[in-house]
Amino acid sequence: MLNLFHQLSAQGTITGFQLIPSSPTVNDPVKVIADVMFTSGDCQLAQQGHSTTAERTDAYAHHCIGALTVICTTTDTFELGALSAGNHTFVLTLTSGGAPVPCTPGIVPDDKDSITFTVDPGVGLQEVIAQISSLYPNPASTSIQLSVGSSSWQGATASIYNSIGELLFQSTIKNQTSTINIATLISGIYYIHLQTEEGVAVKKFEVIR
Repeated sequence: MLNLFHQLSAQGTITGFQLIPSSPTVNDPVKVIADVMFTSGDCQLAQQGHSTTAERTDAYAHHCIGALTVICTTTDTFELGALSAGNHTFVLTLTSGGAPVPCTPGIVPDDKDSITFTVDPGVGLQEVIAQISSLYPNPASTSIQLSVGSSSWQGATASIYNSIGELLFQSTIKNQTSTINIATLISGIYYIHLQTEEGVAVKKFEVIR
């Protein structure tokens, strides 16, 4: 009866997410860490899992709640691996049960929350972030101004990709600060890749109409 009471009364809450790396590419293994809190201890993890279909990952975590009426905080880690380029959604359902592990199943979900993030298509080359000193404006509608902070800007190639990795535009940079016409692009998220002798730099920008 005591275990049932705690199962019903001890609610878990998802307090936040951490995405590692914070700006992943298709070459990076992606990890999501969920910060969770329960109103009773000691909130041991009983089981967890996830499945990914297209650009959505559904995950669950089930914790065992003890008799201690203290706040219990912990984290659940989900290794998603390398993901396809595009906008992704990670959805977590949190449940809890009474008694020690493996404990009783949750009657109803304690909490459900999600995080959305973008996976950069990448180009498989060394990334040298310092080469692009600024990209303005962002968001943009008709053109962007690209300033190159690298000494090897002469002859560099600027390429624009959409969120699924399709190459839309490519041009040779002729000045350290260049204006690129984006009037033909529809609203959405894009990536500009600047390839120089030192490697490639990547910047994300948004087009609004």
